[in-house]
Amino acid sequence: MKTKANALDRSISSRSKQVLQFAEAKAKEVSDWLELHSALYDANGKASQLFPNEADRRAYMRTKEYKKVNALIESLPQPKSGAVREQISTANGAISVRLPRSVHAALLAEAEAEGVSLNQLCTAKLIAQLRAVL
Repeated sequence: MKTKANALDRSISSRSKQVLQFAEAKAKEVSDWLELHSALYDANGKASQLFPNEADRRAYMRTKEYKKVNALIESLPQPKSGAVREQISTANGAISVRLPRSVHAALLAEAEAEGVSLNQLCTAKLIAQLRAVL
């Protein structure tokens, strides 16, 4: 059992180092923190690819590399005022997300078990993820 846990720890550590190396290199190319954040944490971002499930992401967020990546993001300039402001001004509070049927079914089951709507469950999950990243 310990061997399996040690292997998982090494895997998390190795992937965390890859994310940090990527972030350090990418930080030299981007113009602001939002570009780096997107390159790391968007759906196809480096960290999202290397830590594809919630358990891995939670483990990653406990690493020293994660803290260094966040410090690097914070050290970068703010996006040009118009870029974010434009996105915010057009936000209407509605999004449409296509999911695999199995994920949709799992979310529906979880929402039912929690006694909340699917919308409430997804909103809570998104907010929790945003708080963890920001």
